[in-house]
Amino acid sequence: MANPGWLAKMCCWTPGLIIFPLMAFMLWSFFFWSPAFFVMSACLGIYTCCYSLNLTFSCGVGWRRIRQAVGVDWHAKLKALQAEGSNNDVMHIVFLPNYKEDEDMMRHTLETLAKSPLARESMYVVLAMEEREGHDAVRAKAANLIDSTRHLFADVSATFHSDLPGDLKGKASNCQWAYRQEVQRLAPQLKKYDPSQVFITCCDADNLLHPQYFSALSYQALQLPVLERVWTMWQPPIFLMRNLFSSPGPTRLSGYATILFELGGMTNQSFSPAFCYSTYTFTFALASHHLVDGWDRDVIAEDHHMWCKCYFASIWEQLAASGTQATAEVTSKVQLSPVYLPAISYLVESDDGWFASIKARFQQARRHSQGLAELSYVLLQYAHVLTSERGRLATRAHWRIVSILGKMCAVHIIASLHSLSVILATIAVLGGGLQWVAIHGIDGIMRTFTDHGIVQICAIFMPIPGMSMAMHLMTYLVVKDVLEGKLTSDASSATKPKNNEPVSSDIQGCCVGPNGFGMWQRLKLTLMVAADYNFGALTTMVGYGLIPASLASWSLLFNNGLSFNYVVGSKPKEA
Repeated sequence: MANPGWLAKMCCWTPGLIIFPLMAFMLWSFFFWSPAFFVMSACLGIYTCCYSLNLTFSCGVGWRRIRQAVGVDWHAKLKALQAEGSNNDVMHIVFLPNYKEDEDMMRHTLETLAKSPLARESMYVVLAMEEREGHDAVRAKAANLIDSTRHLFADVSATFHSDLPGDLKGKASNCQWAYRQEVQRLAPQLKKYDPSQVFITCCDADNLLHPQYFSALSYQALQLPVLERVWTMWQPPIFLMRNLFSSPGPTRLSGYATILFELGGMTNQSFSPAFCYSTYTFTFALASHHLVDGWDRDVIAEDHHMWCKCYFASIWEQLAASGTQATAEVTSKVQLSPVYLPAISYLVESDDGWFASIKARFQQARRHSQGLAELSYVLLQYAHVLTSERGRLATRAHWRIVSILGKMCAVHIIASLHSLSVILATIAVLGGGLQWVAIHGIDGIMRTFTDHGIVQICAIFMPIPGMSMAMHLMTYLVVKDVLEGKLTSDASSATKPKNNEPVSSDIQGCCVGPNGFGMWQRLKLTLMVAADYNFGALTTMVGYGLIPASLASWSLLFNNGLSFNYVVGSKPKEA
């Protein structure tokens, strides 16, 4: 998108050209044409309700699948599968990109990775450090981490990313530097394996993967045909819950939304695809594909971008193979396969207090909103494909690309417009109601509803309680099961916590003992989730959605979104 040309500029401008005129029309109609405003708000409300309920119910299906998956000894199944064939060995390369992360926290992440039964025999861990952290300090940190954990893995190494021309500070450029360095260093080991049986995992520095994740992933992958395995990416559900109780309510609410959106999205991919998020895995065969070649160095949302990049790489490969045959119809082979063993990580939290934590979460939301640039990227790729003379897409490929664009619009644009419409509609109804009460008494309230259109007002506000109750219930079930250890247990472990021991030393507020929470603790958790939904919604919608999305659209309008200052989210030091 940084390349010159009118097409790239138009694709970068598209999000802003959608969101800002619609916001302007909404504000204008609010003051001068209220029927149009209420009809538009009602449509946004109905769409958001349907979309949210679909994610919530899909999340429920995913929740049940996690409960089933944690009860399986995946490593035993993998060993049985490997014993059936002679060419079923696997190799795992795990990248841990980090910048100014706490050394003890990273050591704990490494020790958790080492709980995988595959760690000693086939896991190669790469500490992707940033040179700008300080030459001596970052090397000392890397040396300490390597010395204390090298005996736990097949190999532990470190790379030190130096800023290069074209690099955008962040996870993507760091991963690409580490990838380049390690492919050269590990070349002798890589030659021993089928590239489709070498798995590359990009893992956030605070993510604690389930001990059976790599075994389950390997088992699922080895059962796939080679061609299908090459174009598959794997994703665990991400639960932001390590510091659940010390985080501000609005931040917790954004964590609940992440659970519903990511788990629900990966479980139901019938209507819209799921993208990689935070921690994900793909094969070395895909990473080294000439149309992929690792990570792009000038993007912010490296996880979403990697999925989109691979998606179109599959299309371009088939178009190239079809030559100039105008009748060739192709569709992407890329698919995201869920591994229903969760990864637990931190919510953003500052040690400087509530307001500092809210600010830190806003900075993270600002960074996440730069994922809007991927809408422009997909548009640009789609435009190039449509103008290509090598072949044409199948009907289902067109539908799939449109659904990708639709999902990105739903997350970044429609959600922001809905937030604005609810705020304005609330002002209109409350303001008009108070005015009529002051002039005509309590009977005047119904006149306000009649003036604005009772059908539209009901469409705006009536879905909210039902939607909130469904989301509240699903959030409570997932959070409770995580805190009780039901979604993080290891089937291969025979030990259970004693009556005075927590089920997990990694999750704040988890239950003590094997019997789960009592009635009083469940009631407190229910009230906390309800309070977060009821009192944190406005801050979350505006501070973590509407404003960051607007700023990201503005950034794309005027600088292609490439001059963004990447700020790493704060983690609680004491935790």
